[in-house]
Amino acid sequence: MPHSDTPGVHVYRTVARRLHWLMAGLVIAQIAAGLLMVYEGPEGSLVVRFAEALSLYDGHKLLGLLLLALVLFRLGYRIWVGTPPDEPSLEPWQREASHLVHAWIYLLLIVIPLLGWAGVSLYPAVVLFGSFSIPAILEPNREASAAVLAAHRYGAFALIGLIGAHVGAALYHHFVRRDGVLRRMLPTLRPPRR
Repeated sequence: MPHSDTPGVHVYRTVARRLHWLMAGLVIAQIAAGLLMVYEGPEGSLVVRFAEALSLYDGHKLLGLLLLALVLFRLGYRIWVGTPPDEPSLEPWQREASHLVHAWIYLLLIVIPLLGWAGVSLYPAVVLFGSFSIPAILEPNREASAAVLAAHRYGAFALIGLIGAHVGAALYHHFVRRDGVLRRMLPTLRPPRR
């Protein structure tokens, strides 16, 4: 349905837009935490002390489970309510590429947290903040945990690449093609001046 501030643009419903931006912020926080966690600088460096002080490992695990729940809810909502029609100015190949990138992003937003959860279950490292545990989904096997956590890491880098493509395409459509693609998720955004 076109939004009143965006004539001719079929925007996503409010719930879908809010979930999109909430998850975008959480994914950015998760990526930043993940990169800080694997930083291999000097033992007493400021970055290492910062990561330890914030209990980034525990926060990363908890946020991963939250993102998993949110993406499953978002997919359910998307199936139940549907999505607006594609931007009419898209070429067929752009429409197919968009659908493919979105499908892979959704898939990775499910697989990456599951791999992380499996990895910490195998390690085992399921106690968070020293006070409560998340349920283990696999029996401990530290040797297997290394491979599963490596897959988690590679999946995260693939997700970063797909998000980069997603953001780049949205900005290209807004500033170069000047169509309504970005305004579908940001309906109050004004078209760029010509």
